[in-house]
Amino acid sequence: MNLTQHHQPSFVRISLLLSSIIAAGLVVLGITQDRNVVEKIGTALVMPSGMLWILLLTLTIHLWRLRFQNKVVQSSAIAATACFLLFSVAGSGFVADRLASALESDYLSLDPMRESPIDVVIVLGGGGGPGANGRQQGNSSGDRLILAAQLYHQKITSKFICTGQRIASMDSTGADPAETSRDILLKLGVPDEAIEMQGGRNTSEEMQELGKRFHDSNARIGLLTSAWHLPRAMRLANRNGLKPVPIPADFRTALKSGRMTTGQVFESMIPNGSAFGATWSFAKEFLGMLIGR
Repeated sequence: MNLTQHHQPSFVRISLLLSSIIAAGLVVLGITQDRNVVEKIGTALVMPSGMLWILLLTLTIHLWRLRFQNKVVQSSAIAATACFLLFSVAGSGFVADRLASALESDYLSLDPMRESPIDVVIVLGGGGGPGANGRQQGNSSGDRLILAAQLYHQKITSKFICTGQRIASMDSTGADPAETSRDILLKLGVPDEAIEMQGGRNTSEEMQELGKRFHDSNARIGLLTSAWHLPRAMRLANRNGLKPVPIPADFRTALKSGRMTTGQVFESMIPNGSAFGATWSFAKEFLGMLIGR
């Protein structure tokens, strides 16, 4: 072993060094901010995504320190760097918010509760599902159904078409999204006669069927779905001859109430499960628009 190799820091030593830097940073935050900031950031770091992020950074640094040994190690260092950067970007709260803003910006100024009367509101499926106890419950997009009930009780509309048909090979619950939406709306005080169900295994199929049904119709139609899903849904609706009123729900763009605090900045830099899930959903929307689906 040559002298250069002898003095190469090990993976463990780099890990300990990074841990010491992180601990020192938390102490500084505790002094300059408050205990709650330290607890939140510390919790984010010891979650699986935070720990994996630190391990990827450790591995990346370790491999770059060894890159001169051979080309295989150099290639591994490049691959580790790519993985670390992709993981950091995909799990970043900053990135998730920017993607949400790009999708939702056209609808931020719309207030559905100020809309003129609408003959029928199409409620796209995906706002709920069966819980482990068998009860139909709202999910992260459940604001779609809450807003639909509000529109009914405020007498903005008196008719809904709930869409969505499960893909049997991908869903073992036995409940179609349209059925789930109907069940939850009934429990929110919308009468059964005000709700109709429509099939469609995806947004493209749903808009095709609705386009045929409302061909040459003079009805004022509303399209209610998550704000981040509206750009693609509206594009597909217009392609099939529908000219619906966009009704955005479930905004994911962060409320802009001033500059981010120091704690928010640091927390947003640490990859987390919520940001990964949001980025997945938003990237799927962009992909759908790219391929025309």
